[in-house]
Amino acid sequence: MADEATMCAAAFFRSIGKDVTTPEEFVMTSSLELKWMSPSDSKLLLKMLLEKGILNKRGDFVRTAADLSGLDIPLAYRPSPELLKMIHEPAPASRPQEPKKEAEPDLFHILMDVAIKNGMQARDFVPSCSKIQKRLGIDIAAAALIVLRDNGIDIGPYIGKVYDGVCSN
Repeated sequence: MADEATMCAAAFFRSIGKDVTTPEEFVMTSSLELKWMSPSDSKLLLKMLLEKGILNKRGDFVRTAADLSGLDIPLAYRPSPELLKMIHEPAPASRPQEPKKEAEPDLFHILMDVAIKNGMQARDFVPSCSKIQKRLGIDIAAAALIVLRDNGIDIGPYIGKVYDGVCSN
């Protein structure tokens, strides 16, 4: 039987119906669509799956390191509390820990907060951004700017940050 982390990776890829994804799509889908955990925990899960060699990253894409299609996955799979605990534990052979910096919120989540503060509902904002992202093939933060602009919200203070974020990827 596969370990919990392998089962989680298999369940994720089975749920999206593809064998490849981007790190951003992994985080957004596992947190906002599947509602498995928070976006920050989803990032930690992805990092752990990459460190364990369950997933591989090539360029801008993530895929499973081995064929996981034969695994039996429970119908309504959700990561166990033990797996959620595991993602918060440091890797055993990790380098000496640097002093922790306060985690900077993801730019998309900052833009989602802007939308909510301006009267938009998260349940409307996120699907609108995803639709534009898929249709135009752009970064989720750039799609969020389009949604904000189309809803009459001033995006001036965020354009530079989104541009820098897109260029750094």
